[in-house]
Amino acid sequence: MNDRNLDEDFLTIKEFSKYVGISASALRHYDRIGAFVPAKHGVDQENKYRYYSPVQITTAKMIRVMREIGVPLGTIKKLRENRTPEKLLRILRTHWNDIADEMRLLQEISSVISVFTDLLKEAISVIESDLTMAEIPERQILLGEKTDYTGETGFMREFLNFCNAPHIPKLNTSFPIGGYWDNMSGFLKESSRPERFFSLDPKGHEKKEAGLYLTGYTRGYYGQTNDLPKRMVEYADENGLLFSGPVYNIYLADEISVNNPEQYLLQVSAAVIETRQKSNRRRNHRC
Repeated sequence: MNDRNLDEDFLTIKEFSKYVGISASALRHYDRIGAFVPAKHGVDQENKYRYYSPVQITTAKMIRVMREIGVPLGTIKKLRENRTPEKLLRILRTHWNDIADEMRLLQEISSVISVFTDLLKEAISVIESDLTMAEIPERQILLGEKTDYTGETGFMREFLNFCNAPHIPKLNTSFPIGGYWDNMSGFLKESSRPERFFSLDPKGHEKKEAGLYLTGYTRGYYGQTNDLPKRMVEYADENGLLFSGPVYNIYLADEISVNNPEQYLLQVSAAVIETRQKSNRRRNHRC
């Protein structure tokens, strides 16, 4: 007699596997070690098949979840043999803490990828010789302390000091790091030595303020600005702009994506305001 006909509610291992998302081979293994057994087995020599009850679907899916969060099969087996709500709660709490840590890590990785994606898309699309003036939205950053280049301290030492200094929140050096100057005068005086370093970590408590920025690009190894500062000053003079605040630089493409160091792509953006003369010229031009 075929056991499958004894109770039409029973499911074959193939059917049950499809419902619960656990492979048939895994279900056989769970049965062999006693972690999760079928509702019944074939009773004669010719029928050794495993049959599962629909009520086991919820249990099997919970086992799948526990396996996915790293609960060992041995623990699942012990829980099957002697289970209480308190025991299951302890297991879930322990592994939830592990999952929460992993989720935070994945969120951080996702944020790093998003920041680099934006920089690389800009690097691919910009016309390097152009200078652009545009309103830029506010952006969270992590800003370091003032640099000190006295004595033997150089750019790289101050960069390492920024990376190693205690920050709140803690600095994630996976995010791109750029240079900051309080104003254009400081940038023109020493464009290869930032007055501070900053990270594009969006969890930073400081801000790159929203506003009008003049932005330009140049290629070269770290610290090389070529004629970009001069071009920015000339553009500002010709277009009635006054430099009104901080200057930021960041590499859109560097050793991560470019083989030749001389082809690293630097972006410099400086806060500006439009003067009345420029506004008048615009009105006169429209007339």
